[in-house]
This record gives sequence, C-alpha cells and structure tokens, in this order.
Amino acid sequence: MTKFFVKKPYFMIVTIIIVLVVGFVSVTSMKTDLMPKLELPYIAVITTEVGASPDKVEKDVTEVMENSLGTLNGVEKVTSTSSNNYGMVLLSFADDTDMDSALVRVSKAVNVMDLPEECGTPNILEISMDMVATMYANVNYKGMDIKELSHFTENVVKPYLERQEGVASVTASGLINDSIEIKLNEKKIDKINAKILAKTNDKLAGASEKIESSKNKLSESKNEIESGKQKLDDTQSKTTDKLGKAATQLSKAQATKAAYESTLLSLKASKSALEAEKKAYKDAKLEEAYEGLDKALAALNQNLGAIAQTQGITIPSSVEEAVNNPDEYNKFIKWMQDAGYGDQVKDLKLSTLKQVYNAVKVRIPQIDTELSNLNIEIKAQEAIVKELNKKVSNLDESQNKTNSAGLNAAVEFGAGKSKLNSAETQIENAQK
Repeated sequence: MTKFFVKKPYFMIVTIIIVLVVGFVSVTSMKTDLMPKLELPYIAVITTEVGASPDKVEKDVTEVMENSLGTLNGVEKVTSTSSNNYGMVLLSFADDTDMDSALVRVSKAVNVMDLPEECGTPNILEISMDMVATMYANVNYKGMDIKELSHFTENVVKPYLERQEGVASVTASGLINDSIEIKLNEKKIDKINAKILAKTNDKLAGASEKIESSKNKLSESKNEIESGKQKLDDTQSKTTDKLGKAATQLSKAQATKAAYESTLLSLKASKSALEAEKKAYKDAKLEEAYEGLDKALAALNQNLGAIAQTQGITIPSSVEEAVNNPDEYNKFIKWMQDAGYGDQVKDLKLSTLKQVYNAVKVRIPQIDTELSNLNIEIKAQEAIVKELNKKVSNLDESQNKTNSAGLNAAVEFGAGKSKLNSAETQIENAQK
C-alpha cells in the first residue's frame, strides 16, 4: 500500500483533497441542537377509582389493564403501579415501533376494557422529552443568607425566567419558608386545671341538689301542660270537622261554577281568535285577490289555450285547477317564461296560488263553521253559569254564618294554645 501511494503521489493528493472537502461540507451542514427531538417508546395509561385502596385498585383496574394492554403488538415490557385512588400501567415498546400507530392500538384496547362503573375514564399519556426539564440552574447571591436568597429566587429570578420566550414553566426547589413553633408546658397546664376543677366542683355540689329538686317540679308542670294541650287539640279537631263538612259543599259548588266559567271564557277566547283571523283575511283582501287570479287564468286559457294545446301545454282555467294539477301548471309557467312572458307570470307562482286557495276555499269556510258552533256552545254555557250563580249565592250566605262561628272558635283555640306553648317554653328554658 505504501509503495502504491509513493509511486502515484497525485492520486494520494486527490484522495486527501476529496476527504477534506467531504469533511468540510459535512461539518458545515451539521445541525446542532441542545435537546434533539427523540421519540421515547413508552406509553402510560392511568385510571382513577375514587376511594379505593391499593389492593382494590390492583384487582379492579390494574389487572384488567395489564391483561388487555400486555398482548398488544410491539409491547416488550409492562410495568404497573397500584396506589390509593388510581392505577397506572407503563407500556415499553420496541425501539423501531411507530409510536403514532402504537397510540392508536392502545386507544382501541382501552375503549373495549371492562372496568367497574365507579372507575373514571382511562387517560393515555405518551411519554416524550418535553416532559423532562431541559435546564437546571443554581442561584447564589453574595451577602444573602438562605432566607433572603429564597425570597429573591421566588420573587425576582423565577418571574424573570418565566417571561423569557420559549420557557414553558419554571419550578423552584430548595426554598425555605418562615414558621413559628409553640410548645406548651403540660405540667403547668395540668396544675392550673386541677385548681380550677376543685373550686368548681365545690360550688356545683350544692347547686346540683337545688337543680334536681327544681327539675322534678318542672317535669310535673310539663306533664300537666301536655294533658291540657291534648284536650284542646281534641276539641279543636271536632270543631274543625264540623266546619269542614259545611265548607266542602260550598267548595264543590264553587269548583263546578269555576269549571263552567273557565270553559265559557275559553270558548269566548276561541271565538275572538277565529274572528280576528277572519278579519285578517278580509283586511288582506284575499277573496278579491282570489277572484282576480281566477279571472287572469281564465283569460289566459281563453286567449292562449289553443296555442298551448298544440305544444302539449294545458293552461288551467281557475286557481283550483292549477292547485290540483301542479305539474301541468309548472309546465305552463315555464312555457310562458320561454315565450318571453316572464314578467307577466312572475306573480303567478304555484306557492302563492296554494296559499290564496287554502285561505279562501278551505280556511275561511272552516272559520265560519267553527264560529257557528261556538255561538251555540257559548249560549248553553251562559245559561248553566247563570243557574250555578244562584245556587252558590245561597250557599255563600250559609257559609258566612258558619265561618263567623269558626273564626271565633279558632281565635279561642289559638289563644289557649299560645298560653300553653308559652308556659311549655318557659319550663323547657328553666330545665336547660
């Protein structure tokens, strides 16, 4: 090899130049990146189960996820963690695995997993370099102690770094916070409590006997009040039953009257609505418009009917005929437009004819029929209501007398109950 290069020096020089050129081009075109984009072959699946212990999470969640996800194509290793309230499965794939396809397969497997109803929706997390901190920095300031340095880092350094372009988040660690610890002398507290308790017990011993005697008297008084309340309730119940029977008759009559009056008002409201609708049609002069359209179609049929027939076109002689034969009518309109009469027939749209026809030939006759029926029903209802008013008037007079007696009784019952309740309240306060 040495002899070859010695005998051919030009070949050696050219070879060296080529190597240098290729090296120079490679070095200048090479990109440098502090954190190159890497695709990590890991996917984590996290599922929550609120209130569950690690053992229950392992049985309900972790084992189900392991059995479902561990058989996926490309999975090399399955690592699981069961903790309070959640379980996590970490899937490790082969280095050459397409992670986008793997994510789709994992998502499909998660969708068909049979998890308990109390479990939350599984969260799929693709592990990437973006989740790892890209830079760590130490903070030091000459002349500051650890407390001052912590305050400086939290309020100056951290906000400054967060404002820089490209920074996603900044986390500070190693800071200290001020705290106060208070320790009590248990022995001194126990001595003070003992002195207070001794003095209190002496005073309570004498008062306890008096309180017990008073409690017995209060209990007897309370029993007497309960007996009086029971008697008053029985009397009030009997009186209320008597008043209720009288009121029931009047209520039934008033309810019947109100029902008929409500029906009468409803009929009158329906009549007013129909009259308003008919008036609206009259104000819009739909009947005159219908007659005008009828005459226009009849004139067109008379003047152009023969010509149209030669071309297979039928001109309707009335609005009703046009509505009943929409296909023939549309052909006629198109024929007129093709013949240059578009302006003359632009207002003769089929939808317009249908609206006018339905209003004049269908709806207005319906309204007239309904108004006639409503007038008959209204007269019948008015006669019934008139008779009911007479009956209710007689019952009202009787009820007024009954109510007056009932009110007097209710006042007496209320006053008696008020006195008993007041006495009972005073007894309960005394017992407390």
